Amino acid sequence: MCRKKLLTPFLLPLVFLMGTFVVSHFAHAATITIVNLNGPGEGFNDPSLPDPASTAGGNPGATLGEQRQIAFQSAADTWGALVDSTVEVRVGAQLDPLFCSPTSAVLGAAGPTFFARDFPGAPVPSTWYAIALANSLAGTDLAPADDDIVAQFNSNLDLGNPNCLGGIGWYYGLDAIPPGSNIDFVTVVLHELGHGLGFLTSVNLATGAKFFGFDDTYMLNLENHSTGLLYPNMTNAERVVASRNTGNLHWVGPNVVAASGRLTGGVDPNGHVEMYAPNPQQPGSSVSHFSTTLSPDELMEPIFTGPNHNVGLALELSADLGWVLVPPPLNDTAEVHVKIDR
Repeated sequence: MCRKKLLTPFLLPLVFLMGTFVVSHFAHAATITIVNLNGPGEGFNDPSLPDPASTAGGNPGATLGEQRQIAFQSAADTWGALVDSTVEVRVGAQLDPLFCSPTSAVLGAAGPTFFARDFPGAPVPSTWYAIALANSLAGTDLAPADDDIVAQFNSNLDLGNPNCLGGIGWYYGLDAIPPGSNIDFVTVVLHELGHGLGFLTSVNLATGAKFFGFDDTYMLNLENHSTGLLYPNMTNAERVVASRNTGNLHWVGPNVVAASGRLTGGVDPNGHVEMYAPNPQQPGSSVSHFSTTLSPDELMEPIFTGPNHNVGLALELSADLGWVLVPPPLNDTAEVHVKIDR
């Protein structure tokens, strides 16, 4: 096991493992615990009265902090109902002032707090797994003293500051219908939780080096279509080239390929789906997102394209990573347990 915090920024420009899809009728919806890392009076504990516009969309929170908690829970509910884990997934989360300018902003960032390999139940030896996925596969908490995901979101967007996206703010409603150009908080949290559950690589993209010399379960499905090589079989230099080979860095995992017919853009005739590989690289965004060429837009693209409460192809990608998915209920609604620790 090894610690590595990977934060994947979700940006907003003002222009505006392997194997078959695994589901089990005995799968259990994941328990996701949001660990509140904010101090008194800030972030999730902000006692301010919310903007009346943000009380729409089914969010009953009486304060700004409560609305943030409820919206975060909604996103956790969505992921929790889709992936199987008998081990609690703990998300250390907070809202803090992050970068914001009149034309762009960091909305949020998240990633696993640890990667683990060669644990009991690991499908592929000598391969890193995001800790929440590793715990699920092992059936036990491999790092019980620590959170599994770290997540941070930009509180500047609540300030109505014209120097921050011209005063655009978060929308905490649960209906994915933000007024005007406000930014849907649930969508951004869904995106970041996806990264925390394993939608990212541990490769050092500047050098192409593997993390401590080992593959990770994400990179197993990355192909440079120009050469036909998969990430694990490339040299460090070849991985750097692949990471900026726009249009030719593909996801070739069988579950995504099987579902790629939903796309009308960003997919080749073999069902290989384009990943984000701009030249020059975009640190924190390159490789660990779907390409912006995908159509319809996907949740796990690097740029916010509008409200979206459907995880889309990120679900099939999760299955390619090794997650067991919870099948849709036949009669009963899948039970999800989410709580806030204060």
